[in-house]
Amino acid sequence: MPHIRIFPHSRDEFPSLDMLATWLATALKARGGRYLIRSANAVADLSTGSIVLFRYSHVIVGEAVVHKYVREPMEDQTLLGHQTPYEAYVEFSLTSIRLFVPPFPVNELQAIVGDKPNITAAQPYYKLEDWRVYPELLAAHVEKSGAFLY
Repeated sequence: MPHIRIFPHSRDEFPSLDMLATWLATALKARGGRYLIRSANAVADLSTGSIVLFRYSHVIVGEAVVHKYVREPMEDQTLLGHQTPYEAYVEFSLTSIRLFVPPFPVNELQAIVGDKPNITAAQPYYKLEDWRVYPELLAAHVEKSGAFLY
């Protein structure tokens, strides 16, 4: 069943917010929307049509819609050139990849989500199954004079 998932990003792989934003806006699209995941256990399921919110530290940087999720071991280079093993990948619909300008604060998303789950800790790939969160997130972002960059 499609759902909303939050993907955290490490400073080891993306040393700055700008590096992640640039990578999402350019390199992810240039790779055909293929996003590599180090551990297949981190994301057990990710149905077609699910929405992924890309998180960096205390902000949501962007989003994309899942086309498919494949568990398949491979090696590739990180943005910084380190050869790294990966266990799965997500292929996003290219036209769905967009950035939140400015990034949306996680604490404001937490207010929309409510108490459970507590998404303020940056580690897990949180799964949100309540779809009312998504239009409320978009409304809150636009209300604050937010825009989207495709």
